[in-house]
Amino acid sequence: MQLKNDLWAFALNFYQQPGVESACLLLQEQFGLSINRIIYAAWCGCEGQSLRVNEALLQADKWQKGITHPLRAVRYAVREQKKSDPALDACYQALRKAELACEQVELALLYEQHQQHLSKDEREGTTLLGYQNIEIYLNSHNVELDSELELILGPILSAINHYLGTNRS
Repeated sequence: MQLKNDLWAFALNFYQQPGVESACLLLQEQFGLSINRIIYAAWCGCEGQSLRVNEALLQADKWQKGITHPLRAVRYAVREQKKSDPALDACYQALRKAELACEQVELALLYEQHQQHLSKDEREGTTLLGYQNIEIYLNSHNVELDSELELILGPILSAINHYLGTNRS
C-alpha cells in the first residue's frame, strides 16, 4: 500500500481550499456522506475518470466502518469530555492525529483500487466530470441533488476548478 500518492496529495490540497472543509463536514453531518468519497469523486473527475461505485470500494468501506468511524466516535466523546476537563486536550489531539492517519489509509485503499481498475479511455479532467462523479456518489446514497445541496457543493466545485486551472498551466 502506497500511503503517499496522487490522491493523498490532492486531498491535502483540496481540503484546504476556501469553503471545502465546511462544505464536506456539512455533507457528512447532514447527509451521512463520506468526505473521502467526495474527495475521491472529485479527484477522479480531475483525472478524467468517471466514478464507478462498485465492489472495488468495498475494502475502503470496510476500513472506514471498522476502523475510522469507531475512532472518530471515541474522538467525539473525548471532545465532549474535554469541555469540562481541559487536561484531556493532549488525548484529543492524539486521537485527531490517529484519525487523520486512518483517513490516509482509506485514501490509499481507494487509490490502489483506482489504479487496478483504471479505464483505458484517456479524457481530460473537467469540473463537469467532477460534478457528475459527486452526483453519482450522492445518488448511490439516495441523496437528491436540489438547490440547497448545489449551494453546499459550490466551494467543492470551485476547488475542482482551481485544481484543474493550476495543474494545466
